[in-house]
Amino acid sequence: MKKLVALTLLVSAFASAQTFKEPPLAQFAPESGKITLEVWSWVPGLEKTATLFEKRYPNIQIKVTNLGGGPATYTKLLTSLKAGSGAPDVAQIEYGFLPTFVDTGGLVDLNTLGAAKVKSLFVPWTWSQSQAGSSSVWAVPQDGGPFAMMYNKKILDQYKIKVPTTWAEFATSAEKLSKASGGKVKLGNFYSTYAPWYMALVWADGGNFFSRSGDQWNQTFNSASSKKVLSYWNDLIQKGYVSTLPAFTPEYNNAVAKGEIATALEAAWGPNGYTTNAKNQSGQWRVADLPQWTKGGKKTTGNWGGSSNVVLKQSKNPKAAMLFSVWLNGSKEAIEANWTNATLFPVASAGLKLLTANETAKPSATATFFGGQNILKPYSAAAARVNTNFQWAPWFTFANDNFNKHLDGMVKGSLTSDQALDNWQAESLRQAKNDGYNVK
Repeated sequence: MKKLVALTLLVSAFASAQTFKEPPLAQFAPESGKITLEVWSWVPGLEKTATLFEKRYPNIQIKVTNLGGGPATYTKLLTSLKAGSGAPDVAQIEYGFLPTFVDTGGLVDLNTLGAAKVKSLFVPWTWSQSQAGSSSVWAVPQDGGPFAMMYNKKILDQYKIKVPTTWAEFATSAEKLSKASGGKVKLGNFYSTYAPWYMALVWADGGNFFSRSGDQWNQTFNSASSKKVLSYWNDLIQKGYVSTLPAFTPEYNNAVAKGEIATALEAAWGPNGYTTNAKNQSGQWRVADLPQWTKGGKKTTGNWGGSSNVVLKQSKNPKAAMLFSVWLNGSKEAIEANWTNATLFPVASAGLKLLTANETAKPSATATFFGGQNILKPYSAAAARVNTNFQWAPWFTFANDNFNKHLDGMVKGSLTSDQALDNWQAESLRQAKNDGYNVK
């Protein structure tokens, strides 16, 4: 019987691979002659993936430069754009920072290179992100971080707590767990030093922080949705029912490994870190949908992270650069290679189906950590539930850093949640106006 089940799974995965919708690469003809494309990216092992492209297109060579991501990459890229030279052909940019680069005027509008031909390949919210609030298309979506809830089943079972499906249940369970454990175990952790984590929770509620109409911007850090979400979490923080440990630190990792944190609201790229930092808990964790505000209503979620590939105006071979970007993020061989080399969570719809089927047929080490669960299923479902209306603004870099200052005051009790948001709104708005943006 077991052999029959295994065979069924393999056949299912094979069928999925056979029906994979490849991008229409033939419609993206590169420039003639020998071409070398310089690509700036922080995706681990991208050079290995690029060799597959070179085999397919022997006249095009890919030179991958890994600048480490974040400020290091963005600073060098902005410097190159301002100088008018030194920029690559293709660059990786996170969705939240894309408007900053659009405003430099250094990116190619991909509509001029046939972007409409591949729009249907990607989950809708990522295409909206690539437009950066305009009718143009500035990037090809690469990966995403839709939210779901990881939970330690062993801890919840020990304290007879059901997996919360609503935020009301989450709050009730947080109180129960804290009291039952004498305050030693928290149901969750609020990442007070990561604005995009909090913003993803507001995003899940249908809230927004920026909107644009022509040259006019609006910033609403203290909207009703934003206040609702932060007030909810601040109540749990002040009562001591959740922790506020900085993410990606030994302090947080140790707390998880010791069984002091029972759930984690994580983006699709997050689970892998737990398999490394909490090896002693292998088999204990699972993934469920993000809790909802309304029981039985339409399920929604937000997104934290994810990036895209842009083509720079300085490129001498923009057609080849577009071809590579489409292949990299839409083709079967690239999606599988990027998953193998970097566990890059794709946002091409066919790619999500493919990897989910592959994981079912041949479970990875990650599945072992999650008790045999194929966690790509809940995360792939989450990718389809992300609101398409969410936008970013060119001054997000300042707002991102400014968030920590005000949230720190809230966590310490010197500010209410509303005061923290009002202050964040005021200081970020003032900075945006000082930078010359028409914003209110």
